[in-house]
Amino acid sequence: MSLPPTLGRALLVAGAAAALAVPAVPPATAATPTARYLDCSAAANGDGSQASPWNTLDAANAQVFGPGDQLLLMRGATCTGTLKPHGSGIAGAPVTLAAYGTGTARPVVAGSASSTEKAAVHLSNVEQWEIRDLEITFRDTGSTRRERNGLLVEIADLPDGVGSHYLVDDVYVHDVDGDATKWSNGIQFRVSGTTTPTAFDDAVVRNSRISNVDREGLTNRSTWMCRPEYGSTDGCAGKDNWRPSTRMVFRGNTINNTGGDGIVLRASAGGLVEHNHVYDIAMRPMGSNVGVWAINSDDALIQYNEVDHVRRLSDNGDGHAFDSDYGNKRAVFQFNHSHDNEGGFMLFCGNCGSGSQSSGTVVRYNLSDHDKGRWLTASGESGADMYHNTVYLPAGSTTDLIEDGYGTTKVRLTNNVFHNLGSGGYRAMPGKTYRPANFTWVANTFFGNHPANEPTDPEKQTGDPRFADPGGTDPADYQLGAGSPARAAGAPIPTLGTRDYFGNALPQVCRPDRGFHQAAAFDDSTCAPVNLVRDPGFENTALNPWTSYGGVTLDTATRHTGSRAVKVGPAQAAAEQVIQVRPNTTYTLSGWGKVSASGTELSLGAKQYAAEGSSSTVFSGTAFTSRSTTFTTGPDATTAKIYCYARSGTGYGWCDDITVHAS
Repeated sequence: MSLPPTLGRALLVAGAAAALAVPAVPPATAATPTARYLDCSAAANGDGSQASPWNTLDAANAQVFGPGDQLLLMRGATCTGTLKPHGSGIAGAPVTLAAYGTGTARPVVAGSASSTEKAAVHLSNVEQWEIRDLEITFRDTGSTRRERNGLLVEIADLPDGVGSHYLVDDVYVHDVDGDATKWSNGIQFRVSGTTTPTAFDDAVVRNSRISNVDREGLTNRSTWMCRPEYGSTDGCAGKDNWRPSTRMVFRGNTINNTGGDGIVLRASAGGLVEHNHVYDIAMRPMGSNVGVWAINSDDALIQYNEVDHVRRLSDNGDGHAFDSDYGNKRAVFQFNHSHDNEGGFMLFCGNCGSGSQSSGTVVRYNLSDHDKGRWLTASGESGADMYHNTVYLPAGSTTDLIEDGYGTTKVRLTNNVFHNLGSGGYRAMPGKTYRPANFTWVANTFFGNHPANEPTDPEKQTGDPRFADPGGTDPADYQLGAGSPARAAGAPIPTLGTRDYFGNALPQVCRPDRGFHQAAAFDDSTCAPVNLVRDPGFENTALNPWTSYGGVTLDTATRHTGSRAVKVGPAQAAAEQVIQVRPNTTYTLSGWGKVSASGTELSLGAKQYAAEGSSSTVFSGTAFTSRSTTFTTGPDATTAKIYCYARSGTGYGWCDDITVHAS
């Protein structure tokens, strides 16, 4: 992001572990599971039984809970101060913190404005806890702001390096008056410490509500976050201590009215953010913010979320619905609905940290309607795919489709539908340069406004996609209507997936529809495999999507079929194209070729599909003949480069009608 988060700096001090320690001489832990009761409205402090409940948080904080124990708070009663219980459960027998009593009112824990505690509820170096049905606040109506959290789950320097099983279910956090730093949150899972690499495993927040909090909504963070992809930000220069949290899940939550970000997933592996509604974000001047984003994480999956009305607080102040930030690998954003966000739909911020990078982000089957600013801000990403997204911009909109930041973003855009009735187009950020060569466009629909620098796309459509109700507020309004030219007009994508935004099955052999909705019926058994090569017969008037080095031209006089073939030479010269492939798959590359004279050799081949090797066949005759070769992709391959190459001799070679199919 434009103002990158400060991970770990404040806790990299001696004594962090001591601050998280349990009492030196704790009370004895119950041998069998026991329920303890807390009713802060009770007249007298009891023994913690239901008949004689405790009436202070201090009494609950003095207890050490064990496997299967329960701490139950009276519905409708408010406890003021910090609840900081001790003790841990075990697998299959967690400690439960929940409500008791009749009615539907929640028990309330209200942080004290006069205290120095950093959270109203603070789980500190404990494991195997489940929290349900609570209401948590931490107000301070005075002018002094400092770190405050509603619920803080914090671990540091655990002996085995893992804090396991935390469930937060149906908890309501609101009115948390934190400061403008990212240490203040509605709910945060935090790894502190400096001596033992530590991480969370199995931490879930679901079905909860976070409202009116400063600065952040729902997040995690860690001091163990340094690796080369993260760069040298936050004191990480020369360090490599990345220890990701695993099975981190934020599901089915509602978050609104935050001073800063909505949901942030940090230093995680395989984290999941799904089915959340995040709205009215960045409502106060607290830096640059985004609705939902991931940073310094591997294989983050962000799906089925609705994000709207994120504010943009300055020209470079983000304000997007989503962000794949620096340090990310293979983040996936799919099946999300973004609308009415001041900063736009998507931010790639791989180069926003000092020396940082991100790679492999996939953005697919999302709907963006009525977003403002820009659909995509490209500020660094070494290789992203954006496909089967639907975009609607109404008349009067000035939203740009592309805003190029540092010129270091490489993006392939395929089978998207842009319904743009506004005046926005394709530009650079102020003081930067727009580099259209960094964006590869294949089989996209551009309807409405056509700026002078609209991208060249060999399979471009400009016809009306015939949405059901363009301009509507429901995702169903942007389904493809009958007769839409976007139906069955998509290019093949090896990583297509199996379902669209609405759960409809996707064709695996037949051509898919464009956009986030698969409307057309299909029968894969009746369709021939789609050629993975774009413009296989070189029929476009420009070489695009092929690239070249050396002498390469389109020849209308000599060709196998159609109107053109590609002419390469004298050696060395080549026309090349990057195609999308599946890993661990064998493909057959075929084509027609010839040379101008004996002694000249022309290669048709593939490379960059595995860690080593290439595959090719050679033409040396002066009449068009058909030849083929096979190649097998590596375990991590998503692309391969095919080429028509004049490799030796003083003459020329011609290639035409090139195909690549799975064998």
